[in-house]
Amino acid sequence: MGDTETAVSTGPSPSLPTLTRDLGRSARYKALAGAVGAGLLTGGTALGLFSRFGTAPVAVRDTYAQAGHVAGAAAVAGGLVLAIAVAAWFAGRSRQADLWSTHHRWELGATATVVLVLGFLGTMSWNEHLPSSYTTLRTEMPYFEQLTTSVGALALVAIGSILVLPLAFHMGVARTLRRGTSTAAVAMGLAIAAVVSVVAVRAGDDRLNVDHSTAAPTPVPAAADRFGTEAFRLQLPPLNNRPEATGREVIPAGTGFLVIGVDGLRAFDGATGEPRWHYLRRPQSGTRTLIYDRGSAITAADGAIVTTRWTGRSGTRRITFDAVTGQILWTSDDHTDFTSDDPDSPARLLEAPASDTLIVETDTAVKGYDARTAARRWVTPVAESGCRSTDVGTRVTADAVYRVLRCGGSTWRVIAIDTATGGVIGHRDYPASPSNKPTLTLLQNMTLIDFWTPDNPAYMLVEKPDQLATTPLRTSGSPFAAAADGSDLLVGLFDPATRQSHVDLTTYDGTSRTRVAEMSPSDPNSGAVHVLAEEIIALEYNTALRLSRWPLRNPTSPNAVPIEATCRPKATQPTLLPVPASILVVCQNNEEIGDATLDIIGYR
Repeated sequence: MGDTETAVSTGPSPSLPTLTRDLGRSARYKALAGAVGAGLLTGGTALGLFSRFGTAPVAVRDTYAQAGHVAGAAAVAGGLVLAIAVAAWFAGRSRQADLWSTHHRWELGATATVVLVLGFLGTMSWNEHLPSSYTTLRTEMPYFEQLTTSVGALALVAIGSILVLPLAFHMGVARTLRRGTSTAAVAMGLAIAAVVSVVAVRAGDDRLNVDHSTAAPTPVPAAADRFGTEAFRLQLPPLNNRPEATGREVIPAGTGFLVIGVDGLRAFDGATGEPRWHYLRRPQSGTRTLIYDRGSAITAADGAIVTTRWTGRSGTRRITFDAVTGQILWTSDDHTDFTSDDPDSPARLLEAPASDTLIVETDTAVKGYDARTAARRWVTPVAESGCRSTDVGTRVTADAVYRVLRCGGSTWRVIAIDTATGGVIGHRDYPASPSNKPTLTLLQNMTLIDFWTPDNPAYMLVEKPDQLATTPLRTSGSPFAAAADGSDLLVGLFDPATRQSHVDLTTYDGTSRTRVAEMSPSDPNSGAVHVLAEEIIALEYNTALRLSRWPLRNPTSPNAVPIEATCRPKATQPTLLPVPASILVVCQNNEEIGDATLDIIGYR
């Protein structure tokens, strides 16, 4: 088969001779290259189709190569050259003689087409700045499969096209290989393409940049009834004054608490302080491509679920975890109702720690989603006739969403929306004036609606949303802390006669009232005072850190407990934080100081 083929003519001799071509010694190598190239083209075309239609697209700046365009071009070019290679192979195998004048016209056309395809791929890569774009995107953005698979497909198609060029130029070389040999060569090309595809998919897996561990499911312990003895002490290392170090957050979640920083989440057990799970992002080439957006963590279902937002040059990404186990429940890359609903419209996710519904508000609607699955539960329009949205912060309890509207120019309207069904439970109107603007504050599972003005310090304390319309207005005192079940309240009062402020412990209906000795009213958002099941505790920090404790049923005399901590004067934000199984004293030292640590002491 490797010998020179000579055509034997039985008809009349033509005026010009028809020449036969010598296949030569290199014919088998050309045929082998063409067979391997066909395998590469098959794999490259398949990888290009997968990259274009089977991977999630990621938006990048127009100055960078668009991975979707590259993948589509590779798939089309690969399919075209593969069709030429297959046709050339069977055309060459079917010949009895390789005639120059008879066959060369087809070969020139096939060769020119393959060369044009290679030129197109090269020009596209140049115009798209593909090499530099690939390097930059791999450094500055989280890894994504469409980039690596599109480049892999382009490389396979380009190399495969080069390998089939000799076959296209001289199709007769296909006769030099036996069927078994050609099949093995194609299989080799497919195997190489498969390896490249696996490497490309693996290289685009962003999990390479993530250190993620999980924990076994376990029951969430109850909250501490009282401030006990020291159970554990953690000192997390400093962030070394890194530019992206914006401070760490400590929030109750799961079986204890979460420490969230620029690099990710760390979960700790509330009873022992032992680590449970973590989700940390590693820098890529020394650069943090995706950074936790400080203050974005929202807990739901009594701390069993936590959702977080991350930002980078690629935009924002939301990741939601089971706070007990650390398992990822869903992300913004998943196809869910949460991610598909008005992705470009301004929306805000509200804090709703006691509800198992994620609450999102826009200017015209409030929406509820299952926190665990991101499935839409309900949508409630709130743009009532003659009313408009306001910038008053919306608050969410376990039972209701409380939102403030401005109706006309003379009325504030507070509406309550059921967190389970989205139905409007009730509303309450209050006269508006230039000097009053309501504020909404959560006190455990109650909502403090304050209409304070210098002349009329009125407020409502709503315990049940269906009683919003009938909840009495109060004008005496200012509540700032409450027990978890709402049975006891701390109310700050001002005595005009002595011009002194004091604090009373009262029931919700005000039928019982007891003076709390040596306590001053506090900001309800400071977290410095808490009402536990058995006692009242308050954290004080002047020249030294100490905790004052009052028995809940007889708060006539406080017991001061010194706290040994590394809180730095004028550089620290000490916090008292009840979490499952314990109460934390958190020393958040100013992280602009290079050696500042985060100190957490657990008492139970």
